[in-house]
Amino acid sequence: MIRKTQINTVGLKTLRRLLAFLLSATALVAQSSSPADRRTFWDDLFRKGDVSFNKNASKLLQYAMIDRKPGTAVDLGMGEGRNAVFLATKGWQVTGVDFSAEAVKQAKARAAAEKVPLDSVLEDLDAYEVGRAKWDLITLFYMHAWFHESKRDVPRLLVAGLKPGGMLVIEGYAGEKGAYQTNELLRTFPNLKIVHYEDVWDEADWAPGEKSHIVRFIAEKPQK
Repeated sequence: MIRKTQINTVGLKTLRRLLAFLLSATALVAQSSSPADRRTFWDDLFRKGDVSFNKNASKLLQYAMIDRKPGTAVDLGMGEGRNAVFLATKGWQVTGVDFSAEAVKQAKARAAAEKVPLDSVLEDLDAYEVGRAKWDLITLFYMHAWFHESKRDVPRLLVAGLKPGGMLVIEGYAGEKGAYQTNELLRTFPNLKIVHYEDVWDEADWAPGEKSHIVRFIAEKPQK
C-alpha cells in the first residue's frame, strides 16, 4: 500500500516549534565534545517528561505485526520501551538499544511490569553492532536524525542486519531539514519489497493531538 496525502497547515506555529526541537535536538547536543553531555540531555528529557509523546505501541508497528510470526527483533533507539515491550508481549525475542540510561531504566521497568523478557542495551547506535542476517525485524521510530547524521552507512547496515524475509519498519518526521523527504526511503531501499508506504499529515507519536508531516515505511528483505 502506497499512500500520499497533503494538508496545508494545522496548528502551524505550534507544530513548527515542536518540529524544530525534535529535528534539531540531536544535532545541537552532538556539537558537544562529550558523549556524557549528550546522554545527560536525553536522560533529562525522559526523566522530566517535558515533551509529550505516545506511551503506547506505534499503530504502524501494530499493523505490521498482524499475522506476523514472532522471531528476533531489535528496536534501535527504543526510548522508554513502548514498542520493544509491545513486541515482547507478542512473543518476540526483543533487543532494545538506546544510549540514554534513563530511557533504558524505564524500558526495563516497563518490561518487568508486563512480565516479559527484554534485552536492554545501553549503547550509542553508532557503536552498536547490528550484525549480519541476525534479525527478523528491525524497527526505527523517530530516529530520522541518526539515520541522516550517523557516521555509519545506516541503510546498508539495516539491510545487512535483516535475515532473508525479515521486515524493516520505519516511522519519522518528513519534509523539514533533517527529516525524511518524500520518497526518500523508497529510493534508499530499492532492493527491499515495499509492503506499506505513507507520506501524510497525521498525528505523530511525538506530537499527540497535532497533525504532523510524517513518513511510514514497511519493507521486507527478499528471500534468497
